[in-house]
Amino acid sequence: MGSGESREDRMLNFMVANRNDKAKRYKKESIETLLKAQVENSLELGWKQEEIVILSNFDFEFMGVKAYKIAQLNDFCFTGSKMFGLEILPSIIDWKEPLWSHDLDAWQNAWFDCPEFKHVGVANYSNSKINGGSLFWKPTSIDIIDETVKRLKENKQEREEPTLNKILREEQYKGRVTKLDNTYNVGCSGFAVRLSRSEKPIKVCHFHPYNRLAWETHCLDRNQINEIAITVRLERLMRKYYPFLAVELQMIEEHREIKRKKYKEFIK
Repeated sequence: MGSGESREDRMLNFMVANRNDKAKRYKKESIETLLKAQVENSLELGWKQEEIVILSNFDFEFMGVKAYKIAQLNDFCFTGSKMFGLEILPSIIDWKEPLWSHDLDAWQNAWFDCPEFKHVGVANYSNSKINGGSLFWKPTSIDIIDETVKRLKENKQEREEPTLNKILREEQYKGRVTKLDNTYNVGCSGFAVRLSRSEKPIKVCHFHPYNRLAWETHCLDRNQINEIAITVRLERLMRKYYPFLAVELQMIEEHREIKRKKYKEFIK
């Protein structure tokens, strides 16, 4: 834990909750549970209440953290709501510090101080593709944020992550981007590769609690690599909010053997 009063590397913990009752994943009840778990997890790790910045299109307050209510974030690219939130952030707060922007299902697993990065800090998938679910931004990146939102509005069929992957590789922006260690975003795709490349303990575990396979991957060693990404502390908190989470792996032996073989081939 590292959020002492004299901390010089102050950072904001930024989340966006964009409710849409037409989609189960974005219904108010589902999002509120995610937010409550995120807030308690952040406070437990040592974040100050004022460092947790939440924008939402509904009223939300929990454990002393109150969201900034925004009438309308966007109604066509819910996965890109973080970018729309970042665009309007300077009009809501005096944004001076670096911030960690992440999905509601990207869970801080262990304390980390602000990593060193230029204007934008990114973590990749198991390949060279940038994962948009957990990124670091400085106020100097606002032009990149504005350009991303502009393109999302121009092409409403486009999505946040593909757009970011294009923009952050363009000549005028790529020199301002820092590739960070995989530990800041270990998701389920290419899990074994990302885990093996990451500093330990894993800083951010990216999984949705309603996804059984995702939970088994992070907590129950579904990949059969004899490594568990999630900490005992975070597992306890997740089970508090999601008591239905599996306690044992639901996998047939044949599938386990395939997973073991693939991992052994990878580490050769």
